[in-house]
Amino acid sequence: MLYFTIHDTKMFMNKLLKNEDFDLFCLRSIDIITFASFQITGNRNKDYNTTEEQESQTEKFCMWSEIRPYAFQIIKGNRLPKSIKIIFSLNEKEKEKFADASALFLNIQFENNIVSCTTGCSTQTFTLDKSLEYSWDEWVISFFKKKEIGIEMIS
Repeated sequence: MLYFTIHDTKMFMNKLLKNEDFDLFCLRSIDIITFASFQITGNRNKDYNTTEEQESQTEKFCMWSEIRPYAFQIIKGNRLPKSIKIIFSLNEKEKEKFADASALFLNIQFENNIVSCTTGCSTQTFTLDKSLEYSWDEWVISFFKKKEIGIEMIS
């Protein structure tokens, strides 16, 4: 598990909320506190979609790209939110590259103008082997590097 902070909060929030940089993630949940508390769960409501749409959707959770515009509308304005908490999981197609992974998480928290992130993973079977966790952590570090997002590890 990694715990790190983001060097440039403004740049990161632009990449998160305005760009497609995080669109490969599924949204498990987002909590936004501004003048009111907003909570969005990413559980997909399959009954809302047509049969054809249901068949084409492989994800149990909504993609960030589907929720991002709504989150941006809540957050944008002249005042910073009091806090934002996001739980992402890697989409099914990308997750298949990690053997024995049940879910791979990236948790993002914004509070007091600081963005911090943690990683986490769950396995399909119980194991003491940490290789999945290490592989996921390496993937996340590489992802942030490719997106040119500076991070600082916290021990």
